[in-house]
Amino acid sequence: MGNFPFVFPVVFVVLNVLENPILHIQSLSIRRGDKTLSFINDLQIEKGKTHGIVGESGSGKSLLLLSLMGLLSKELKVTGSISFNTESGSLSLLRSGPEILRSIRGKTMGMVFQEPLSALNPQRKCGWQLMEALEVHQKINNEKGKEICLNALADVGIEQPERIYNAYPHQISGGQRQRVMIAMAIIHKPALVLADEPTTALDPETAEKVLETLVQVCKTIGSSLVLVSHDLPLVRKHCSHITVMQHGQAVVSGISEDVFTAERMHPYVKALIDALPIGKRDPLPHAPEVFTAQYLEKTYRQGENEFRALNNISFTLKKGESLAILGFSGSGKTTLAKILTGLETADNGSVSFNGESLLDKRPTGVQMVFQDPFSSLNTEITNSETLLEVLRLNGTAAEKANAAAKELFKQVGLEESMINRFPHQLSGGQRQRLCIARALAGNPQVLVLDEAVAALDPLVQKQILDLLKNIQVHTGVIYLFITHNPAAARYLCHRFIKLEQGNCVSEGKYD
Repeated sequence: MGNFPFVFPVVFVVLNVLENPILHIQSLSIRRGDKTLSFINDLQIEKGKTHGIVGESGSGKSLLLLSLMGLLSKELKVTGSISFNTESGSLSLLRSGPEILRSIRGKTMGMVFQEPLSALNPQRKCGWQLMEALEVHQKINNEKGKEICLNALADVGIEQPERIYNAYPHQISGGQRQRVMIAMAIIHKPALVLADEPTTALDPETAEKVLETLVQVCKTIGSSLVLVSHDLPLVRKHCSHITVMQHGQAVVSGISEDVFTAERMHPYVKALIDALPIGKRDPLPHAPEVFTAQYLEKTYRQGENEFRALNNISFTLKKGESLAILGFSGSGKTTLAKILTGLETADNGSVSFNGESLLDKRPTGVQMVFQDPFSSLNTEITNSETLLEVLRLNGTAAEKANAAAKELFKQVGLEESMINRFPHQLSGGQRQRLCIARALAGNPQVLVLDEAVAALDPLVQKQILDLLKNIQVHTGVIYLFITHNPAAARYLCHRFIKLEQGNCVSEGKYD
């Protein structure tokens, strides 16, 4: 199996042996060369139940789901057995050919991918993509199909199904894209639904609503749900069974209440819980006001329809200050970020830094960590070149650039062995850390973080938040921290504004 850098012993608690599980995984090993990336000794998923998979970024959670769908990279070697048991009989997924796997993907087995922008087709409207799923598996492509699609969108909490149906993925928010992916996964009422971080891009209220909907739909149609998530409270609430992974291996698997029982809790589970952000920033000492946004407005037009994304948004920031930008999905947070970085043009308003207008210059000098890491990275160059490109543009001497890139890798918690790989060879959380390192490589004076820690496990999230704090104290960089996580916002930021339908509905300091 290769060598695992275990910190804690492997412990299995109260694992039920099921007579007829919908999924039975035995001795599943996923390897790249001589290195074992993921190993599952024995895992059973009960029919009609919700099973949670939690653990650190890069622990093999997404690899497990991709192996079930037959979507692993050809460079990986997979051994073991995966039995998929439905009313039609038992199927060995690892021994099934491409035609059989294509026939069950999306129909008998649905999946919500971690990064919706890269999973959706950017050249097709969301409704077309939902309809395609119906046409492929049910031969439905008429008005009845549209009605099914609109109902599926409404079922996952989308308030304007018709607008989303007629929109392209880039025209809707990250949270709305994630809900489109969920609608696509459940539209055929599959026997098994695989959800890879389905609520990462959602605010807490919407995340709870969407996950409750997903769980309830699965219960209603008798589907099993495998939920990969970093959100421990949500997993604990909704999952009957939980498997915890660390360094590519399942270290705990059992009934939810037993996994989280204090006297039985595994040390790694306790470490994940203890890493959840608690506390707030100390008041910012007197500092000059250097960043100002005034009366920002933005309206999008689609045919005869208008959508007001921002309406009269204003704020001022001091050097070294952090501002949390809160709000539901689609409230205008990302639109604001794009205007500040020059990726969108405001209809009205101004943005200035040290008295100089940023809206009149390109580039603005404001760096950004985007919400969807995979779509914001150049997949044709190595992780090292991703950082070196920025360092060179920022004036770092060639002989110092390689050392600086390695130091940035270390700062954001990435192993040096990953530096010469490509983005597709990293997990979702690891790609997000690479994006943070790339933004820091530009030595920014203003850094916009759009859900920059949402894809990270609690341990790495705490590490990154502490890193950002330390950098800010020493450099005076300004952070605009877009997040759905109130605890993370309170931990990192001095003040907050809350957006709702493009308007600032509240603002203040953290007491």
